[in-house]
Amino acid sequence: MHSKFSTEKAITAQIQKYRNTYISIIKGKRREVSMDIKQIKENKIRMILQFSIPSIIAMLLQTVITITDGYFTGNYVGQNALAAINLGLPILYFYLGTGLCIGVGGSVISGRMLGANERKKSSEVFSQTVVAALITCVAISVIVFLLFTPILKILRAAGNLSVYFTEYYRIMLFTYPLMVIGTIFGMFIRVDGKPQICMIVSIAGCILNGALDFFFVDIMRFGIQGSAAASLMVQLLTVLAQMFYFISRKTGIGFRKFSFDRGINKEMILNGSSEFIGEMASAISMFMFNYVIMKYVGAEGVAAFTILGFVVYGYSMICIGFGQGISPLVSRCWGAKEKETAFALRKTTNKMLFMIGLIIAIAFWVAGKQYAGLFGCNNEVADMVAAGFKIYAVTFLAMGYNVVNSMYFTSCGDAGSSAIISTLRGIVFLLGFTLVLSAILGMTGVWLSAPCSETLTAIIAVFLIRKQTGKRKCGELNG
Repeated sequence: MHSKFSTEKAITAQIQKYRNTYISIIKGKRREVSMDIKQIKENKIRMILQFSIPSIIAMLLQTVITITDGYFTGNYVGQNALAAINLGLPILYFYLGTGLCIGVGGSVISGRMLGANERKKSSEVFSQTVVAALITCVAISVIVFLLFTPILKILRAAGNLSVYFTEYYRIMLFTYPLMVIGTIFGMFIRVDGKPQICMIVSIAGCILNGALDFFFVDIMRFGIQGSAAASLMVQLLTVLAQMFYFISRKTGIGFRKFSFDRGINKEMILNGSSEFIGEMASAISMFMFNYVIMKYVGAEGVAAFTILGFVVYGYSMICIGFGQGISPLVSRCWGAKEKETAFALRKTTNKMLFMIGLIIAIAFWVAGKQYAGLFGCNNEVADMVAAGFKIYAVTFLAMGYNVVNSMYFTSCGDAGSSAIISTLRGIVFLLGFTLVLSAILGMTGVWLSAPCSETLTAIIAVFLIRKQTGKRKCGELNG
């Protein structure tokens, strides 16, 4: 976007673009996306923003949904209900890890086929990806349902925590498969060149979720079950809206008969392995956080971690949105042997995320306690949150660098480097620091573990970038 254009004109033009896109979908028409190498090379920032902003908005709106659920749960049900939701977050991460592994892997393959103008094969890969994800997620729901009692014992959930946990997650076992399918649909819509569609659907879902939370939790007084029911209805309607996009397509990606291809499955899992590791790492680390906090602090510590976690989750969605935005651009450049352009896209994106992370760190350093007060918590919990933000600030500066680099490597076909970053930041370093520092410093050690993990991972990521590019000049290597 050139500086000579006013903000008002830019916003008006974008709104008109989204309106026209929506109308074209309703009419069943196809508009080819313009994403050639020349445009990418000449307009890097514009192309990054064009593909990233819709993804970021869609991701952030998912965060808004999460925070809205937390607001109504904390204020109308209680802190124990909020803590119960957090105790089960590893279950969510397990679903997302599986979904991302299959979805990212399949979308990368499908994107390459679209670039080669093999639209039929691209649609077959899409259909295989969706079916594989659905079968896997339903199987996970059945297994988790059967293991409810052992899970509660491991998490040390008793009394009200146990009741809230059971009431909430028995409904969410139906919601999470839909969430995974919706996420995969969004990936393929972006591959098809229409990231703005994801944003439109997310806006509608966010508004609906807020309305349903208010109705079920506040008016009907359904408690934590009301919050879960609202999430289920929103995810169901989101998937139906996304399905309409693919069903209405006359060209491009759509549902097609297919035969399961073992080669595709193998490549799919390999391509998505780092994303799977990343989410599994989040599940493991969340489980460990909950275990350690319950051991040294109790339910109030879990509530504090949950409230701070909403912001961390929100920023991670921004990072993932940028990563998903540049992923098709990097893949296209890599396939066209324009590796320097791909490298420049990564570098520019990292700079953008560093500035965003800095703003978030400063904002919550100053207003962390006021933010905690929104969730109806007591002063002790609010003080924990405020102290946590001051320590956690460094995380916001390094997280974006690691997330984008991991997704960049995936887009380049370097699953090994991507997996190294995901494994180090989410398992090796994070768990090591959590266990050691929490034993020494208690809750302060819990807050310190993520900043230490992200910082060390970023240092290693620099060396991986250097290895890939083969550059030795410090000025060229600074990401």
